[in-house]
Amino acid sequence: MIQRTWTTPIYDLMETLTCRVRLLSLAHIHRVWADQFGSSGAVIDAIQRLIGAGLLVGDVWNLPASPIGEEPLAAWTPQQPAPDFIHLTDVVQNRWGEPPTPTPVVAATHKAARLFGSSAGGLPPTNHRNHDLLLAGVYARYRTTEPELANTWLGEDAVAIAERGVKNPDAFLFDDEGNVTCVIESAGRYSLEQIESFHRHCQSAELPYELW
Repeated sequence: MIQRTWTTPIYDLMETLTCRVRLLSLAHIHRVWADQFGSSGAVIDAIQRLIGAGLLVGDVWNLPASPIGEEPLAAWTPQQPAPDFIHLTDVVQNRWGEPPTPTPVVAATHKAARLFGSSAGGLPPTNHRNHDLLLAGVYARYRTTEPELANTWLGEDAVAIAERGVKNPDAFLFDDEGNVTCVIESAGRYSLEQIESFHRHCQSAELPYELW
């Protein structure tokens, strides 16, 4: 399978996994792409072919459901005071109360990422799983509720302005002129120190953010 033979939904899926988020659950893919592929069976068949071609890698994780609400936990702009970090930390660390369930996931391989000029590739380590799966859920929510904004979403692995050695935001939203309008961060199970550090980075760079 080579790039010029990809259908539109396969190209869309591969661009998402290389340039927008680092992984997707099977449930996310069904939610966003089932209509494009035509059926759930066609989704599974496409994923299996992409894995066979060395472009996707999959696994099944035993994790609690990602606790995503209708709104971000915090939405900040440079004109506003800082949010209540202690309250945010309590929410973030106490929201993972659902029992773990088997969760099939897929990620792009390094081979696939190179096709799109991205530095992504491979499944994340164990301590990033909740974080990355929650971010994937936020992206899926954008795709289904705010598709125009989702079109401007780029993950940190595909953004040239991301700094090496710095905890960059997970994703950036851009306007038509290429200016960053907002950054997106999955708080996962962040500590107070991690939340404060993220805020300081955005404050110093004057980046509006959504923390999920």
